Amino acid sequence: MRSFFLRYNGCGDKMFVKMIGVSMNQGCDIEGTQLATAFLKQQGFVFEDEIVPLSELSNQNGVKHGELIADVCVRLKSSVKKVLLARDFPLIIGGDHALAMGSISANMRHDRAILWIDAHGDVNTPQTSETKRAHGMPLAALMGYGDPRFLNIIDQPYVSADQIIMFGIRSLDDPEVVFLREKGIRYITAEEIRDRGEKACIEEVVRHCKRYAHTHISFDLDSIDPAYCPGVSTPVVRGLHPSTPLNLISTLFNTVSIRSMDIVEFNPLLDNGDSFTIVKETLKIVSRKVNEYSYALNLEQ
Repeated sequence: MRSFFLRYNGCGDKMFVKMIGVSMNQGCDIEGTQLATAFLKQQGFVFEDEIVPLSELSNQNGVKHGELIADVCVRLKSSVKKVLLARDFPLIIGGDHALAMGSISANMRHDRAILWIDAHGDVNTPQTSETKRAHGMPLAALMGYGDPRFLNIIDQPYVSADQIIMFGIRSLDDPEVVFLREKGIRYITAEEIRDRGEKACIEEVVRHCKRYAHTHISFDLDSIDPAYCPGVSTPVVRGLHPSTPLNLISTLFNTVSIRSMDIVEFNPLLDNGDSFTIVKETLKIVSRKVNEYSYALNLEQ
């Protein structure tokens, strides 16, 4: 069985990576992401907790499966808080990206950067979304815009626009473009990464995150081109090479305080093994990079 630990503050204490699985696909409404946790368990990975949707919840009008998703996020928020209070590292594995409303709201801090590695903007609201799928709404909800059931999950103050930096973006709805520009959210597109170069774009993300005491990374596998990562529910062509987000994540663990992380949208039903390999490599980075460092987290805060 596989487990991970991180050393911190230069002493011999162990800070364990606690993997929390979220067996949810209702946010994207596509079969497969709900199987990610079970698949990884079959490969020998150990989970501290597993959040499973309650199918008997009502499905009110508006956002698809909104009541169910809100309940999942409430329970995930509680699970992540327990890991943080134990001074361990919560690593949330999903499951669709709607879960980020639960993982991020567990630790709403004004001094925390949010890195959103994704093909999509995820800043729709029920009013702007054509599909009414919640996995396109979590970042807007975390900022205080969207379905009241989701906003009730999130402690104020909401995430501010200047805390956020987005990386790998290449599929935005027109209302999302308006939202991002009006709010002044910095989003680095996949095309910009190709034009400016990976190194320059990663350096910009590092500069952003260094302005804050801590960083949360929300890593959507569909940020990677489907030629390299087919096991996602909403693939978008002209994406990143796998080495780019992995290099970004590794660099950040070397330079700033990463306090929590999501890996989302892994769909085993559509995978040929390549996406699973990327998940494994990401887990190795989380374990190795923090373990080899004297990881001076301000754990009492």
